[in-house]
Amino acid sequence: MMIKCMITALCLVACTEVSISKTYQPTDSAFPEDTIVEDDTNVEDSDSEDTTVTDTNDDDTSNQTDLSQTVGYVELGLMQASCPYCLGLQQEINITAYARFHQATGASHTNWLPQTDGCRDYYETTVSSPNTDVGQFVTLQNNFGDNFTLNQTYDSTGVAYENGYLMESSFRRNTAHTLNAQNKNAENVIETLRGFDFIEPYTMLYVDPSYAFQTPVYRTGDNVFTWGPSGDVNSFFTIHISVYSNDGSYYYGTVICRSPDVGYMSIPGSYFSQYQQGNLTSIHLMRHRVFLDQYIDFGGTIESYSWWEVIGTGFIQ
Repeated sequence: MMIKCMITALCLVACTEVSISKTYQPTDSAFPEDTIVEDDTNVEDSDSEDTTVTDTNDDDTSNQTDLSQTVGYVELGLMQASCPYCLGLQQEINITAYARFHQATGASHTNWLPQTDGCRDYYETTVSSPNTDVGQFVTLQNNFGDNFTLNQTYDSTGVAYENGYLMESSFRRNTAHTLNAQNKNAENVIETLRGFDFIEPYTMLYVDPSYAFQTPVYRTGDNVFTWGPSGDVNSFFTIHISVYSNDGSYYYGTVICRSPDVGYMSIPGSYFSQYQQGNLTSIHLMRHRVFLDQYIDFGGTIESYSWWEVIGTGFIQ
């Protein structure tokens, strides 16, 4: 993502106010705050991989179609930018729903995420299998009566389905959604995540462009970030730090680090030793969940990806 912030004197009122979209539920939710604690009887084995495959057909499968290949992908996530203007965004909170259906493949849509704990340079990955058309729209529904319509569109992969105008009031935390497409159903195909009550360093969340880019990212020593709540064993955590020129006009690279969702992460400064003092950074703290399930209606596996992201700003020191 290219930073589009102009580092010139801005005739704005100085403001260091921070706003984090917290973990509360909408008022009509069946998940009040004191019940958003994961139940050990309901979670995946913490020693297992982050992706879980469940066969939804209990009958004898000896004569059934092989459902192990991936034929679809669903994504539902929330991104909050502390300083939208600094990142070239129109608004602070952006909620995106996306779906894609394609010919069967063994490739994964989420291979761009680190598969093990630690840090590496960021790189993109794609699934090249040809897309399939499943109608003019698909919907995601939850038990609260929210129906998100994803309209047919086209992107670099071909026919896809997207809705980038969802309201935060209808984005329910820790809630399963069912996918519907041409009378085909994928029950509980994706589950949203919860957000944050606090993130440190606090300075990365300054909202005014004249006060942004105050958090140092050190080239020596460790860079420590903390967040809460934490401890969701169904999710994992990444921090992406992207580096730009001093005026924000050139993108240099991104370091992405992964850990369990334990509430803190330490990133060695050696990953930023090649950058110059004063280079600007965007700092992305993200909670993720990846899930795989087999659906007879769709003739294969659907991969789902839910995420919650907060973007702050900083500089190389």
